[in-house]
Amino acid sequence: MLRYLLSLFIVFTFTLACSKDNTVEEMKPEIPIDMEKPDSQSNKSIQMWIDAHANFSRFATQANITSYLEKIKETGFNEIYVDVKPGIGYALYDSDILPKLTQWDNETVNRDWDYLGYIIEEAERLKINVIASISTLGFGYTRAQQGLVYDDNRWDGKTQMAMVDQNPDNIEDIRTRSDVDAALLNPALPEVQSFVISIIEEIITKYPKLKGICLDYCRWYNNDSGRYYGFEDATLAAFEAHSGVELTSKNDIITSAGGMGPLFSRWTEFRSMTITNLITNIRSKIKAIHPEMELHLWASAHWASRYGVAQNWASKKYVPSGLPYTATYNTTGFADQLDVFSLGAYAEAVWKSENPGSDWSVENFVTTYDRYTMGDCKVVGSIGTYAYGSKAASISDAVYLCLKNTDGVMVFELSHVINNNQWAAIKDGINRGLK
Repeated sequence: MLRYLLSLFIVFTFTLACSKDNTVEEMKPEIPIDMEKPDSQSNKSIQMWIDAHANFSRFATQANITSYLEKIKETGFNEIYVDVKPGIGYALYDSDILPKLTQWDNETVNRDWDYLGYIIEEAERLKINVIASISTLGFGYTRAQQGLVYDDNRWDGKTQMAMVDQNPDNIEDIRTRSDVDAALLNPALPEVQSFVISIIEEIITKYPKLKGICLDYCRWYNNDSGRYYGFEDATLAAFEAHSGVELTSKNDIITSAGGMGPLFSRWTEFRSMTITNLITNIRSKIKAIHPEMELHLWASAHWASRYGVAQNWASKKYVPSGLPYTATYNTTGFADQLDVFSLGAYAEAVWKSENPGSDWSVENFVTTYDRYTMGDCKVVGSIGTYAYGSKAASISDAVYLCLKNTDGVMVFELSHVINNNQWAAIKDGINRGLK
């Protein structure tokens, strides 16, 4: 025993001497070099959006779906958004409510298999999460007067209407336009909200393996050409009931000169509240059926312009001031109703230095969103790669900025990636962003 202790003492003394003597190589503990590293992608959503119209014929066969899903996986994506109820108002899933989508413009695709079901099956094999995207209020393709709201007169009076040229007698149905993205239903009508929710209920009930539902076009249409939508008689009556005021003229909202009338701010709050109520009701339905299923929503990252379409994606804790907001506009914030907000940083400029003095850059959007959302939900930065064409550096930088500053990245959209061969640039941005 004494000999053992003496040996131990000698080793200890030698070790101390080595640590002090620069001429003796420092004794270092052995560190394993093959330690399993944590999956750096596991806590970042890396998403590809698959648009229904742009890929309608491309995804006509199961072989093509499999091929592109494998390419998506190889590039580094772990989630996909799949349009299953696009703005035409027909279904790309097995629906008992909506007609099956087989024709769009001059393209015809007939499938004897379940489009969404097959994508979920293949994505599961590849360990890719699937979020089903819907054009929430879009039910007609205006460019061809095609879709659900054109099929019969049951939709008369249920679509959004605008006052044209600030003339109270000139009210235009969105169905008559040929230059809007989709003919949108009126979210202020209880029957419209019930119809939309029934579609979502059907999707999540039939496809329980979905990670979530993403709401797109969950808004009033925008005020292009000076048009604000929401001038239907039923909507204005609901506005009066909500605000406790009586309209003497539609020009109390928007003046005959096109300015903000004395009731514009209250009308803005009311329109925002209709959207927030719809989102809240959708969330309640989803969580009642599948508590773990996520609710996502895409909207433009430019919050200051969102009052025009009534999309207050901010936290209720965020209180704006001045026109066009009321003192209670913050109560319409819906960030707390979302699990994931897809922040639409669709800007041609990637870095602020490319567009100085402007809000419109990817860098600005992905570094300022939290002043609005205030931690109420996860936020994933999304980019429109159509803006960059074959500019590999811009694509890589945009992906990198989203990954570094938000909870992930969403790339819009598959057809642009294919047509501009952006795969390598995206992969480079992913690799940089995950370091």
